[in-house]
Amino acid sequence: MRFGADLTIEAAETWLPDTTENAYALVADGLLDPDAPDAAGVVEVPVSYGMPAPDMAVLAGRKALSRAGVEASDVGLLLHNWIYHQGHDFWSPAHYVADGIGATTAVPFGIQQMCHAGAMALHTAAVQLTADPSLGTALVTTADRFDPAGFDRWRGDYQVAYGDGATAAVLGRSGRGLRLMAHAVRAAPEMESMYRGDDRFSPAPLAHGRPIDIRRTKRAFLEEGGMDRFAKTGPEAVRAVLLRALAEAGLTPEDPRIRCVALPRLGPKVIELMYMPVVRELLGAEPVQFGARTGHLGCGDVVANLADIVRERLLAPGEFALALTGGGGFTWSCLVVQQPDDDK
Repeated sequence: MRFGADLTIEAAETWLPDTTENAYALVADGLLDPDAPDAAGVVEVPVSYGMPAPDMAVLAGRKALSRAGVEASDVGLLLHNWIYHQGHDFWSPAHYVADGIGATTAVPFGIQQMCHAGAMALHTAAVQLTADPSLGTALVTTADRFDPAGFDRWRGDYQVAYGDGATAAVLGRSGRGLRLMAHAVRAAPEMESMYRGDDRFSPAPLAHGRPIDIRRTKRAFLEEGGMDRFAKTGPEAVRAVLLRALAEAGLTPEDPRIRCVALPRLGPKVIELMYMPVVRELLGAEPVQFGARTGHLGCGDVVANLADIVRERLLAPGEFALALTGGGGFTWSCLVVQQPDDDK
């Protein structure tokens, strides 16, 4: 979808715990296989030893609103997103986040789309702002805490380490910040069983075992020939969303104003399988990865990447960045943002 030039990401911020777990220290202590850090593409990940995920989202949201110069009372829509347990079993964390931030007049809701949820929330907020002139500001938050009581951040999945943390993005029409030009999305729901495997439907959370074993469901998916299909479908989807997003933004792949393409915070093997062949084929822009000291932030990768693009001043006025992302189910997308020529 193409968005108007007045639609802007007025701030994008990441909030991470101060405490970390170092991958190489874990290897030295015999707690992690020697090849695990390189396989996951990380040096360390942030770890919350006490703060729940929704409280991290509140802090990220406040940080983003402060950066944007927006009052919480002016937020009309709040979309909170997560991939793992938010602290209660039967509850709306989105309303908790809105209350904690002070966005008491906002309409809060959550989006569940695995690791693509953050990108889908940006899309949903942008669509709402486009369709409803009375909506002035939308806030997107993401947060996860991968506590070892139920999730092994280092060994629960293949070629990825999961970091605790939160992100937030403020969307509006002020003209300050990155222009949100276009966002193309494509799904392949026939791949959903990668995270289900051949497990029966359970009556309660964690009935299949604790901690969650993503490797088990992926092995079942592999045994059914799913990985061969995935290795074909994934890059095709990435190629399709990249080309469509560029076309919707009025760009060609060769446009010299495309400065960089941000990739998900996953291990190098996954990036090489899913994203890099397409990036090499179509773009001359620099691929960038920011996850060496955060690991995978679940559905927060795309917002965290936008925050780092701004923080590191990667874009000159008039230049564009692309943000590729995906999530189990499966869904892939490409976001196009531009640094304004005259950032107010």
